[in-house]
Amino acid sequence: HIPVNKKIIFKMRSQDVLHSAYMPHFRAQMNCVPGMITEFSFTPTKTTAEMRMNSDIAAKVERINKIRYDNNQKLLAKGEEGLDPYQFDYLLLCAKICGTSHYNMQMKIVVDTEKDYNKWISSQSAFSSIMQ
Repeated sequence: HIPVNKKIIFKMRSQDVLHSAYMPHFRAQMNCVPGMITEFSFTPTKTTAEMRMNSDIAAKVERINKIRYDNNQKLLAKGEEGLDPYQFDYLLLCAKICGTSHYNMQMKIVVDTEKDYNKWISSQSAFSSIMQ
């Protein structure tokens, strides 16, 4: 979770091989190099909820879900599990082919209003309590 309209500074490093942190909706990408800290920043200007209401994004989501629905019919006919409906999320992806789990290196980013962000952050455990 990150707050809208606040400058966010990302400091990243890799513990194994070269990675590339890519956030396509923010047009941001930075290599993550073993043994070196890299840094970049940006200011998100739209919450996740606002992006989901954007007519262009809503049209893309509708097209994706039409394809998923058609594919679900085929999967269900074969007795396989169907796909959940897609909804827009900001994402952090790895843009380097970095190993066998590369395809799974992704994380959802939620851009909240300041009020929602403060509510979320107050519900989180302190890092020091997790490390005990």
